Amino acid sequence: MNELISLVIGYFLGNILFAMIVTKIFLHKDPTKYGSGNPGTANVGAVFGKKWGILTCIGDLAKTLVALLIVYFIYHGNRLDLSFAGLGVVLGHSFPFWNHFKGGKGVAVTALWIVFFDWRAGLIALLIGLFLVIIMKNLTIPPLVYMLGFSIFTWVNFGWRQGLIFLIATLIMIFQFRKDIVDFFTGHGKRVDVLVTIKKKLGIYK
Repeated sequence: MNELISLVIGYFLGNILFAMIVTKIFLHKDPTKYGSGNPGTANVGAVFGKKWGILTCIGDLAKTLVALLIVYFIYHGNRLDLSFAGLGVVLGHSFPFWNHFKGGKGVAVTALWIVFFDWRAGLIALLIGLFLVIIMKNLTIPPLVYMLGFSIFTWVNFGWRQGLIFLIATLIMIFQFRKDIVDFFTGHGKRVDVLVTIKKKLGIYK
């Protein structure tokens, strides 16, 4: 029963799509009608500007943190319950019932979830993801790699049930990224050079 309650708490908080909230309140626009049509951080940032993308990301991180903290205090930090809560947020974010089950891809959500679950392994996974973003110049494959790696880590160190939960979340992300994955392997994926972006911000790129 604890696991089901944790999953439900996560799902309902995950339904809060800050991409929709931010763009409709401040810009009076629907993000699903622009760019890729995805109500997530990346699309909002690409279409409406980095400021709105960052604000969306902060909101998605906040809802994930609230869900995990609620379950953490209710069930005294039980890791299995936290696993179900995180999966619930991913499900709610990716398949919100109020938006015809069309939601975001869950990168920000899973990033905070894995750090909350095990901050050392989570940070290592994110650093690996960042490294892959830099060398691959791609935003699709790195989050899938760090989630798969963290799933294996969790399976080995905390048991198959929790590892399976993270693996299910990884499969959900793969499903949400399915078009981007095809684009990547057919050579049509969008390239993002993080180092060049940073240099431009610092005024040292020519």
